[in-house]
Amino acid sequence: MQAKELTLTNFRNYESAHLSFSDGINILYGDNAQGKTNILEAVYLFSMGKSNRAHRDGELILHGQPSADLSLTFADSIRESQADIRLFRSRRKQIAVNEIPVRKNSELVGRFRVVYFGPEYLGLVKEGPKARRKNMDIVISQLKPAYFSALSELKKIVESKNALLKMEHPNQAMLEIMNEKLIAVSTEIIACRSQYIQKIGSLAKEIQNEISMGKEDLSLTYQSSVGTADNLSREEIADTLRLRLSDAWQRELDLRESVIGPHREDIDYTINGKDAKAFASQGQQKTIVLVQKLAEVHLMKQETGELPVLLLDDIMSELDKKRQGFILSHIRDMQILITCTDVDGFSLDADARLFSIENGQITNC
Repeated sequence: MQAKELTLTNFRNYESAHLSFSDGINILYGDNAQGKTNILEAVYLFSMGKSNRAHRDGELILHGQPSADLSLTFADSIRESQADIRLFRSRRKQIAVNEIPVRKNSELVGRFRVVYFGPEYLGLVKEGPKARRKNMDIVISQLKPAYFSALSELKKIVESKNALLKMEHPNQAMLEIMNEKLIAVSTEIIACRSQYIQKIGSLAKEIQNEISMGKEDLSLTYQSSVGTADNLSREEIADTLRLRLSDAWQRELDLRESVIGPHREDIDYTINGKDAKAFASQGQQKTIVLVQKLAEVHLMKQETGELPVLLLDDIMSELDKKRQGFILSHIRDMQILITCTDVDGFSLDADARLFSIENGQITNC
């Protein structure tokens, strides 16, 4: 998987920009707040159909402009494609792939795959479960676009159920209908998450063992709504969910919110059998996240036969020399877009491409 050319008009701080990427390392460098991260955000937008930083499309449009246009030419081992996105302040975005309109994000997800790693991810182990769920969901969605649709459906169901629970006298029959809808979509999500954690956990264990020279055993455990879901069929998952929801009936009425389902799940990390949130050092926690991101890269290659595009947003400055060297040794033979303040310390290949960025202006070096 490779990004070939990116064109921006009125996106963030770019009135107009065009970049032709190398198939290997691409380094976007310059002082802080000049627009380096905006380039990675633009590329990411073509993988998920939405920003990894902004909640509303209007935030992505250059001040004073009514809309923004983005175009990305990308290729996999089979074909080259072009995707176009037009963002508006007050209405839904327009997306097209090879000039064919895409009606919803789920039709875009999975066509162009990326793994993003920025400083905000370094606290993933110790932060709340929402961040861990989001990271997991982004990877699975790119591997299974139907999963992305299931997540959208789950959100609607939970919002509707919560609105019902907040009523003074919730309708019991309607709640039962909502629970059955919740069970149907949750079963698929839990099954996909369970498979994912088993695969990513196995890869992460190997990489952690390598970086620690055999001293640390990393384990990822999926804390699902049905307990351990590894060996459960979809029918068993659905039956267990139904029992859990029945047991939680009064608690949900008292709390006036849905407390059972994939929206309340988590991932546990352990190092040598100890909870990494409580016992791992800050350095160990950073390493776990680094290892997980590398495992995501390897998993995408295993599942699709293609390496994703790796987006590294100012992450090298957050890692010591050992971890920098480790990550660079594991991402050879793939396309990488890196942002940094300078290029010192990088061992650049002949095909590496440098982009100097200053106040929304890009200069090829």
